[in-house]
Amino acid sequence: MQLQSWTRRTFALSAAFLVGLGLVVSVSPEANARHHRKHARRQVSTVVTVASKDAELKTTVSAIKKAGLVHALSSKGPFTAFLPSDAGWAKLTKENRESLLNDPKRLAEVLKYHVVKGKYSAADLAERRSLVTLQGESLMLDNKDGTVIVDGCIVTKGDVKAGNGMIHVIDYVATPERGK
Repeated sequence: MQLQSWTRRTFALSAAFLVGLGLVVSVSPEANARHHRKHARRQVSTVVTVASKDAELKTTVSAIKKAGLVHALSSKGPFTAFLPSDAGWAKLTKENRESLLNDPKRLAEVLKYHVVKGKYSAADLAERRSLVTLQGESLMLDNKDGTVIVDGCIVTKGDVKAGNGMIHVIDYVATPERGK
């Protein structure tokens, strides 16, 4: 009689354990997937996604899309991007701005001129005199009283971190000299 009672209790506890294990196993993949999606979102903060959240970079983000550079600037990198603010785009004449924004090939060349391989902080830039761009030409760098100047453009907001690099907002649209 005691043996039967013990066997029933053992069986009930074993069944409860197996049911509990089944619930844990069935929940675990979903919880695991949520965990990976959450961390994947954190890792996807690319130059493009970070720039798209900045209210003063709307024209640049639109230009990146028109030029077909979203995929390139969303890749592993690392990149340092010198992105013109909307106010910087507005400094171009309306005719030049519209001409550039309506010519995807030329726009892509100009935007590639704003991007270099590697991740450079403002402090790193202060120690350099030039960097070769994705477009192929060199950007000239200067530092005046702690202000970084890139090809004559002033960095108005520096060291904006992205998962695949660094963004520095500049006050004008730099143009390649040789138009490579």
